[in-house]
Amino acid sequence: MHLNKIIHRDLKASNILISKSGVLKIADWGLARSWNPSMKKLTNGVVTRWYRPIELLLGAKEYSTKIDIWSVGCIIAEMFRRDGLLKGGDSEASQINLIFQTCGHPNVNDWPDIKKMCPLWGNFEPRADEKLLPNRLAEVLIQRLPHPKWMTQKAVELIQNMLIYSPEKRWSAEKALHADYFWEENPTVKKAHQLSMRLGVEAVHELEIRKRHQYMRANGSKANPTTRM
Repeated sequence: MHLNKIIHRDLKASNILISKSGVLKIADWGLARSWNPSMKKLTNGVVTRWYRPIELLLGAKEYSTKIDIWSVGCIIAEMFRRDGLLKGGDSEASQINLIFQTCGHPNVNDWPDIKKMCPLWGNFEPRADEKLLPNRLAEVLIQRLPHPKWMTQKAVELIQNMLIYSPEKRWSAEKALHADYFWEENPTVKKAHQLSMRLGVEAVHELEIRKRHQYMRANGSKANPTTRM
């Protein structure tokens, strides 16, 4: 997709379709568009909020295929967790704050063009006397896992590199495909017909997940008995 200079702009778990034979297809191309590096004024109100990259949340209108990579990082983490990684509240501000609490405050030394790229950065930039939040992503990724052993160090490194703040430093799709996780871990890469597809499927549509999330927040940790878990 990216080699053909197309950005999907709405990658999320419910837009990834997998057949019973293991064939994966990307769905819902309504927000997709062709792209080239000379484009300066793109729509930033794209990508479902839980999967929206930090630069879009901070108002960037000049962006690249790297916005899809952030979304894929969130999706991969969700596969391990069986739950969304960055499930913010009902506003962009709450989503930004959750990202900061998870990935730390952006560091202008690591992302030198943040002010130029993100017009809303000034609204969220820490004050001079404010303590900077640390990057806790590696710690968060190994929490609340149904199968903790599956989240190896190489898996953590893959997700971390897809959720780097600076788009320039964030891995491309091509680089991610060469990650050690895919080639030095067990189980190794398999063809679709070799996969075991006997999987239990929970409710994965983001609207259902959002409703369940809101119900659990309102009722402590008790799951909604009417929602499939």
